[in-house]
Amino acid sequence: MVDLSELFGEGWCVTLTQLAPAQALERMGVRDVTDVDDGMQLATERLEADGMQPEVLLLGRGLRDGWSLIVELEGTLGWVGRDRAVLEALSAGGRVAASAFEDPNQLMGHVAADGQVVCELDAITGRLPCAAADTEQTVGNLLSLGFSRGDEPTGQVVAAEVADRVVLALRAVTGVELQEEDFDGPWLGGLSAAGR
Repeated sequence: MVDLSELFGEGWCVTLTQLAPAQALERMGVRDVTDVDDGMQLATERLEADGMQPEVLLLGRGLRDGWSLIVELEGTLGWVGRDRAVLEALSAGGRVAASAFEDPNQLMGHVAADGQVVCELDAITGRLPCAAADTEQTVGNLLSLGFSRGDEPTGQVVAAEVADRVVLALRAVTGVELQEEDFDGPWLGGLSAAGR
């Protein structure tokens, strides 16, 4: 299992969706989706540039079993992948979309199913602050890991390092276990002004 905090530091957002990468990037506000040979290097260069950029770079690629991974490392305009309208668009038509992000003092996840955000989770506390029906499979999977609605977390959530909790949550919701190699190599990408 990959440690996203170790991989990216304390500013990142990853989104998993059942849409093709180009389609997901378009729904996330990217106007011109293009091939990006070394997306992580480009993202690093943008972060090291002086001043705030007017748009953020989003990188996407296909994963296993029809899932796509979208990565963003510039949170100065807000994280596109945690935007409620974006998650609703990514999950429309009976799909699931899930995102996780880390900012200083925050490590959160959001889950959307069939066009609506069904829950958010706080990985630091191990809680699901938003109410959602117990019958929702996605929420049920999170509760079975030990995330809690009000009590103290239990099970795998307590046993996991805080940084690993969002990766466990993403896997519980999507079935995708992120690996370091998922972040290497060529990407599709483009700029988006969404997430403001």
